Amino acid sequence: MLKTKILLCLCCCLALSACGSDEKKSSQPEALKVRLADVSTITLEASSVFGATLAAKETVEVRAKISGYLREQLFTEGALLQEGAQLYKLDDRTLAAALATAKAQTTKAEVTWKNAEVTRDRFVPLAAKGAVSVQDRDDRVAKADEARAAYLSAKAEEERAAVDLSYASITAPITGHINRSAVDVGAYVTAGSSLLTTMYRMDPIRAEYSITDREFALFAKFVKESGYDPKALRCRLTLGDDREPYPHEGVIEMADPVVDRKTNTMGIRAIFPNPDNALRPGMYANVTSVVGQYEALSVPEAAVVDRSGGKAVFMVDASNLLVAVPVEIGAVRDGRRIILKGLSPGQNVVVEGLVQAQPGMRVEVVGTPAQPASQK
Repeated sequence: MLKTKILLCLCCCLALSACGSDEKKSSQPEALKVRLADVSTITLEASSVFGATLAAKETVEVRAKISGYLREQLFTEGALLQEGAQLYKLDDRTLAAALATAKAQTTKAEVTWKNAEVTRDRFVPLAAKGAVSVQDRDDRVAKADEARAAYLSAKAEEERAAVDLSYASITAPITGHINRSAVDVGAYVTAGSSLLTTMYRMDPIRAEYSITDREFALFAKFVKESGYDPKALRCRLTLGDDREPYPHEGVIEMADPVVDRKTNTMGIRAIFPNPDNALRPGMYANVTSVVGQYEALSVPEAAVVDRSGGKAVFMVDASNLLVAVPVEIGAVRDGRRIILKGLSPGQNVVVEGLVQAQPGMRVEVVGTPAQPASQK
């Protein structure tokens, strides 16, 4: 009987011991499964953004070169015209009459000149023979020269009258878009002072903006230290509040040689192709000037979490425990977050399993870390 009780006690102890072991085993939390990704380098462009105003490559005011009444308007306002296209016709009847008179005067002067030359050529040999006096010969020679000068003067007046008549037909001085007409048909226009219309050449188009003297000094320092070629400076345009990118890159056309003492700025002018005339003078845009490249660290955007002290990423230490590392972040590039401070190349950060992640948690790394290539 005593032996039976002892056996029962031993069995109970063993059972209790086994239950305690199972409870202890079940009380340990299961390791959190996480996936890692590398901290990698990314190539970024060193650039600055400036507010700019677009301006036409050429802006030409069309004015009459002679005075007269406007008889015809021969263009459609706002149209794209080629150089030499007819724009206006002035009343040219008086000019045509002046040209006809000038031609008649030229013909008369030419006849007088030719006749004087014939007389001169007859008197010269006679004077050599003593048939006429030297004085008579000299008079005939002078008259021939005088007649020739009168002919040349009349010819010049004829050419001037022809030019004046040509000015009655006003043509496009450049290839470009034409503005609305500033005068109506029938109006009297004055040579040189009456503005008829304005034409704009918009391909290519200019973007005008200003930089501070400090920005110029920093750029000059960057060029000196990096050996960057300023002639390779590229520019990009973004339009509207949505910052819609313009598809064509531009280049710097010129920079003011001096700094404005009142504003401490200097003017910059970039030029962009505008084959479709999508850009118009007067539009506002942002110009991004790319001045070089630099390397930065990046992690997948999913790796960055919010912590009470700011932004952080989780890493796994040698004991497979989670560690929260504070970081200073920059912009997002192609799904990767730029890390300004807090990480080093070659480290791994947690990118999956962050919903339940807490510092000190035991984890199990699953899969293989992502190996992203350096991106530009």
